[in-house]
Order: sequence, then structure tokens, then C-alpha cells
Amino acid sequence: MKKWKIISLTAVTIVFIGLNVFLIGKEDSKVQRTVHVEKWTHVQKDDVVETFDTKAIMLPQEEVGVYFQGEDKEFQRFLVKEGDEVTTGTPLLEYTTPELDQLRETLEAEKEQTESEILGIDDYISSLEDYQASIPSSSTGVETMTTFEEDLNFDENENLNEDLNIDENTSSDMIISVIQQEIYRQELEKSKLEAVVEKYDSQLSHLNEQSETAVLVSEIDGIVKKVDNKLENPVVTIASHALTVKGNLTEAQFKKAETGMKFTANVAGEKKPLEGTLGQISPYPAKEPEIGQKNHYPFEGQLTTQSETLAIGSQAAVSVVTAEAIGVPTLSDQALHGKKNNVGYRLNVNGKITKQTMQTGLDFNGIHEITKGAKTGQVMMLSPNSVPQNNASFVTEMKPGEIKKSAFKALSKREKWEAFLIGLIEK
Repeated sequence: MKKWKIISLTAVTIVFIGLNVFLIGKEDSKVQRTVHVEKWTHVQKDDVVETFDTKAIMLPQEEVGVYFQGEDKEFQRFLVKEGDEVTTGTPLLEYTTPELDQLRETLEAEKEQTESEILGIDDYISSLEDYQASIPSSSTGVETMTTFEEDLNFDENENLNEDLNIDENTSSDMIISVIQQEIYRQELEKSKLEAVVEKYDSQLSHLNEQSETAVLVSEIDGIVKKVDNKLENPVVTIASHALTVKGNLTEAQFKKAETGMKFTANVAGEKKPLEGTLGQISPYPAKEPEIGQKNHYPFEGQLTTQSETLAIGSQAAVSVVTAEAIGVPTLSDQALHGKKNNVGYRLNVNGKITKQTMQTGLDFNGIHEITKGAKTGQVMMLSPNSVPQNNASFVTEMKPGEIKKSAFKALSKREKWEAFLIGLIEK
């Protein structure tokens, strides 16, 4: 009888302990457990920038060939040599012609034609700026946008819309962006035409000074790359001072790259990275495609600013920005859980854990943009050994060695008051 009681008591004890262990370990169990939290992090306001890296070289943005047609002219001499630096209007070679008066008239007519084109560009830019000023930005609100869509007279700007490929469904922000790009292109074209006018002025000035000789002059600032003493065209080749980034993209990079994407280029000897945007991207590989051979696609990048110390041929490590989210709430991989990597466990000031489902946006290198479900400053649990239940209590390890005056000073006023009030309430 005594033995039977001992066996019964032992069995009941084992069942009781086993049942409690089962309830504690069961997912979504209502049995409260205290979770020991070793590591945690804050939802931080940060930038998520997706990039890819490639190598490139710094080369002249353009090479301009100077041609000498000798049918009705007699070559006299070159006025520059290879390696010389030239500016727009620098005389390059001298020649004589029996028809200098006719040449002068031709140059003056071409100059007038070019100046007329510049005036036309000025008028076009003014029209674009007037059009741009009449378009409200999206920040003016839905009501303003509706009025704009109803009142915008597409007939009045029909020619501009056709030139810019704008239709009635194009958003106002997109129209403003397209117009701004067109203004930039027109200003670039205007600067080129102004350089041509300078060239004509230089030639006419030389004709007026020397009635028997004429010169060919440089159209750009740069370095004389080649002088052909055999007078085979181009007789002079000039490499521009302005440099561009040139390199090759892998197939994977080619699929991501788009004209206009921003990049940074790190060049040895330069104090800070150079910035620019991708320009031409060749859709055809640098070498003829072959079976089993990886393809590479040439690209060029335009620098936003030129460095005076940058040498032609400098090697550059280029980082191209393919997507970015600036100043957004972020979390690391370790703070996100679940099959869709969208669940976090928030540590609250009341000592409870809250399960939060979040929506994520751009992610790169283990950092995720949080678009919904968490706010900057919230504390999240990192890599739990087991999935904690919702509203479970938690404790953290006390580290008295880290309680320093400097740590207290690093807290914001709000964080100091929160800690003070929590201490009062708990007391």
C-alpha cells in the first residue's frame, strides 16, 4: 500500500512537470514566460542605398579632329605641336589662299548664321521656362493638381508637348523634370555654338591682321594629341580637358544600369570621391559575343565637377547607385523574422514584448527600409533563440560597468525624463 502511494505520487509529479513544460514550450500558449534578452537594437533613421561596383578609367570626354582641305589653299606651317595645351580660338595651322576676301565673307556669313541659331535657342529656352513656371508641383496638393489637369491648354503648348513627348497623362513632376532636362540640353548646345562664334571671331581677326594668310583654330579647350605632318586628315587631333569615366559592365550590371543614375568614382590621389551620372550605355558588347564567353558592355559617365589634378588615364573605382531610400526608418536582418522576414519583436518600457508585423521596402547589405509597422526610436529584439510569445515579459542583463556619466549625457532630454518617470512608477 505504501509502495503504491509512492508510485502514484511520483507519476502525478512527472505528469504535472511534463504538462507545465509542454504549456510553456507550446507556441501561442497563454502561460506567461520571462524571456532573457541578450541583444537588441533601435529602429534608426538612415539611408538605404543599393549600389554595384565596377572599375573604370578617366579619359577625355571628346576628341576633335581638325581637317585641312587643300584644294584651293596652300599649307604654310603648324603653329602647335603634340602635347601643347590650347583653348578655344588658339591658331593651329597657317595657310594662304588667293580668295581671302571670299573666305572673309564666308566666315562672316557662317558667324551670323550661328548667332541666329543662338538667338533661336534663347527663345526656345524662354518658352520652356515659361511653360515650366505655369506647371504646379505635386506639393501644391490634390486640388491644385486637378485644376492643372483640367485647365492646362495642351493646344497652346502643342509644339512643346510634341517636342518633349508629353501627353495629357504625364504627371506635373515628370513634365517639370523633362522640361528641366531639355533646358539643360539646349544650354549645352548654346555653349557649343558660342564656342563656334569665338572660333569665327579668331579667324576673322587673324584675316584682318594678315591679309595674305589665314589660320585654322581650335574649337575646344584641350591638349594637342596628334599632329599629322603628312597633312592627312585630321591634320590635328585635340583631346578635351574635360574628362569622363569609361568602363565596362557585366551582364548583371547592364540589366540594372540606366542612363542618368548617379555614381561616385574613387581615384587614387583625389581627396574626395568624384560624383557624376551615367551617360551612354552601349547595348552591344565590347567584344563580339561567343558561346561560353561572358559579355561586357561599354559605358560612359559624365562627371558633375572636374578635378584640375586629375590625370588622363587615372584608374577609378566606380560605385553606381541603382536605388535609394533617404532618411527612412531602418532595421537590420537580425531584427526581422518570419518566413517573409517582416516580423519584429518590440521591447516596451513596461517590460513586455510586442510582436509587430511590418512592411519593408528597399533592402541592401542586410539593412531594410521599414515603410510601415515600426517607428524610429523603437527598440527591437535581435536574433532570439526561440520565438517569444506576444506580451511576454523580458529581462536584460545588467552591465554596471557600462553605467557611466558619459552614457547618461548621451541621452536626449526626452529619454532622461522617460527613465525618470518609469523609475517613479515602478517604485
